[in-house]
Amino acid sequence: MTKQEILSLRVRRAVTKDVGLAGVMLYVPVVIHESETAPAWTDGTKMHFGSSFFTFSEQEQVGICVHECLHVVFRHMQRGLAIYEREGSAYRADLWNVACDAVINNSITQLSWARLPEGAVEMGKLLTADQLKAKPAHLWTSEQVYNELKSRRRSDSMSFSLANDLSADRRTDDPWLLSSADSQGECPDHHQAELETKIWRERIVRAQAGSHPGGVLRKLTSDIPQSHIRWELLLREFLNSRCLPTTESSWNRLSRRTLSQGQDVQFIEAGTERRNGLTRIGVVIDTSGSISDDVLGCFIGEINGIMRVTGAEAVVVDCDADVHSVRVFQKPLRDYHPSGGGGTDFRPGVAELEKQRATVGVYLTDLCGKFPERRPSFPLLWAVTQELPIPFGRRVLIPHK
Repeated sequence: MTKQEILSLRVRRAVTKDVGLAGVMLYVPVVIHESETAPAWTDGTKMHFGSSFFTFSEQEQVGICVHECLHVVFRHMQRGLAIYEREGSAYRADLWNVACDAVINNSITQLSWARLPEGAVEMGKLLTADQLKAKPAHLWTSEQVYNELKSRRRSDSMSFSLANDLSADRRTDDPWLLSSADSQGECPDHHQAELETKIWRERIVRAQAGSHPGGVLRKLTSDIPQSHIRWELLLREFLNSRCLPTTESSWNRLSRRTLSQGQDVQFIEAGTERRNGLTRIGVVIDTSGSISDDVLGCFIGEINGIMRVTGAEAVVVDCDADVHSVRVFQKPLRDYHPSGGGGTDFRPGVAELEKQRATVGVYLTDLCGKFPERRPSFPLLWAVTQELPIPFGRRVLIPHK
């Protein structure tokens, strides 16, 4: 029996034991490398297998096939590249790889028809018992595990992984460390990547619907890749829906249907007129030095565009640990220069927007500060440069330029 036939049998065993896997696994191409010593790896689109893969037991081979397939299906390499674009040199490819392994392995370890090789990553080795009690392992996403590992920076304990993932003989162009597009100085096609993510997401959802309870894919619901909407669109939708002029019923003018009856009026109904009062956008800018000039410039440009469309005025508050300036703009901002440079405390800025009677509020920050104890009276959007939890309001992520 050839190696290709053996590999086909292992894939066939996986999709017959878990029918849901057939909805995704058969979309992933398989490549065998005779000269490679690493058992298995993925480039984000295909499953690659080296000669040492065939030295594992049958159940371990099935487990490795499922493991590598799920890396492709859940877009782990592409999601890692997105983190790399945001974090730059701070990106830890090894921690991201381990985080993805742990999430995937958690769905495989309890299978009776597949087994992972000895030393595979386990969630219990990465997270504390208290963390898993507060949030069960199947509810953690790869990004959440990665952020937890990175915050602890326990790089000395990251020696365990599956097959090739942290081996010493990794190739320098390994996609987990740096994409080939980046290494050649090219820009990745974000539109194409977003389209592929949506396609895989639909495949996963359909496959989950056809799988039995306790299936592999159903255990990974929390880690389904999310399609991302541009932050500019989310900001516009949030502010336009609350600041565009509205109408209200008024007897100062009759409705068009009443006027169309002419002299033979059979009924009278109120018309509509523009509601009095000017909407006010409250904008708090974190001036502690955590916001780059490029991000600030893009943000101010979006606020200016929304002011032109809605006719609203803007109250701009410069705040770090305290409020440094409050300026009201009835026309788009020009030559804006923030003032401040201390620590970060969100309470004075939010309180100032309450005082200024803002219709809606936006807070541009990195989320590293003290939050108010209660929710403000107006809708609040946190425009943030890193994904951290918020106690109230909505959040939109502005990627680093």
